[in-house]
Amino acid sequence: MNYLAINCSVSKGLGRVAIVILNSENEVYNFVYKSPSVFSFKKNSAEILNWHRDNIISLISQFNIKGIVVKKTERTSFFSRPKNSDIFKLYLEGVLLSLAGNVGMFNKHFYKNEIQSIISIPNVFEKGIDDICQITKLKNCFNAIDSNDVDVVKDTLLSAIALKNSISC
Repeated sequence: MNYLAINCSVSKGLGRVAIVILNSENEVYNFVYKSPSVFSFKKNSAEILNWHRDNIISLISQFNIKGIVVKKTERTSFFSRPKNSDIFKLYLEGVLLSLAGNVGMFNKHFYKNEIQSIISIPNVFEKGIDDICQITKLKNCFNAIDSNDVDVVKDTLLSAIALKNSISC
């Protein structure tokens, strides 16, 4: 079974979607898509969401994905009006989980504490990507990762591993 993990964030004002694919041969691949500025999100929200959605649909077809997981934004409440970056993340996470559900694909969302619990490796979020791949016996097929994207890709990788572990239980 092939899994796709998604992590939505904002970096330097750009909407960013990190994707990790974990295939049935225990190979992992990463993709990071950066969209136009979230400051124009209110005016161009449909175009931005559709652009990300189309990229992900392409990967779902290309890799024959059977399950999708979203690494949820840790912030669950807003004390003031949500910022454009919050709206971008929450909308895109919802759109992608809805997409998976609509096509009958297994889908889940995990917060950091859930990932830690499912993976059961002490301090797993403190480890590097190479260490995580070695411990979990994954073949690291990652492209060069921009230094600004390492943490978000690592969190996304851990989401994919958690999804695989939760399905195989």
